[in-house]
Amino acid sequence: MSRKRKNDSYFVDHYDDWIETYKVGAIREVTLNKYYMTAKTLRRIVPDLKISELDRLVYQNILNEYAITHEKQTTMDFHHQVKACISDLFHDGLIERDPTYRAIIKGKPAKPKKMKFLQADELKKLVRSLDLGTEINMDWFTLVVAKTGLRFAEALALTPKDFDFKNNTLSISKTWEYKLTSGQFAPTKNESSVRTIAIDWQLVGQFGPILKDMPADEPIFIKKDANGHYKRAFNSTYNNFLARKCKEAGVTEITFHGLRHTHASVLLSAGITVQSISKRLGHSNVTTTQEVYMHIIDELAQKDNQIMIGTLTSIA
Repeated sequence: MSRKRKNDSYFVDHYDDWIETYKVGAIREVTLNKYYMTAKTLRRIVPDLKISELDRLVYQNILNEYAITHEKQTTMDFHHQVKACISDLFHDGLIERDPTYRAIIKGKPAKPKKMKFLQADELKKLVRSLDLGTEINMDWFTLVVAKTGLRFAEALALTPKDFDFKNNTLSISKTWEYKLTSGQFAPTKNESSVRTIAIDWQLVGQFGPILKDMPADEPIFIKKDANGHYKRAFNSTYNNFLARKCKEAGVTEITFHGLRHTHASVLLSAGITVQSISKRLGHSNVTTTQEVYMHIIDELAQKDNQIMIGTLTSIA
């Protein structure tokens, strides 16, 4: 195909071809689906845009149109996925200038996100209300997340061999692609998410015997159907279960993400350092932990101030 003919082709068609050429088989399916959604959005916004018509004004208008109904961070993600394709067009010499240069990212104001988590006494009530029988169920899943602070996908991916009951540790090295119809193991969110954490002796004593006869490499919380295929795990199903258990226990209704926050909050309030909690949660850096749990850190700082004043006052 000549360069002129290529320039006269529709950008949306080129973007579809670009995804198939450079992304299919090279990225995770969950991420690939996001590119497909971007392609679908482009067909809605600029179905008849030709490559030769791409300039900074046209591109900025695409972003502005998208930003009307999306928050700024979402618009930024959309921009990055479209820009990657356009950058290739520029470097391949199919367009003379990069229309994404100095693009302005707009978007709806982000909705204030109020983090829901349990206080230590509420967490105790929830744990005491769990039905921890001899069969693996969502109650056991709830206990494990409460005691470890794992992300939802990390907890789903746990296998018996991840537990070292002799040394009271748990290794996190993978996640479960629960958003796919056929779930499977996947890499962790980032390198920092690969970690080994300490677990308490109560969890060891309770959970160890349950896992004794389970296959070492099989996911603990994902069951198989009659055909031997892994059943789909829906985040909403688990969250609805947890909300119901919270309601029955008479505590604040939270999600499993909120239970992860609860785990960290309880440890922070107990005086565990931010650095230790950051490593336990698998955050990429301490700054992330500080930003997420600033409300608790501020509360602890106020308590520290009271202790310092009391200490200094006693000096006479």
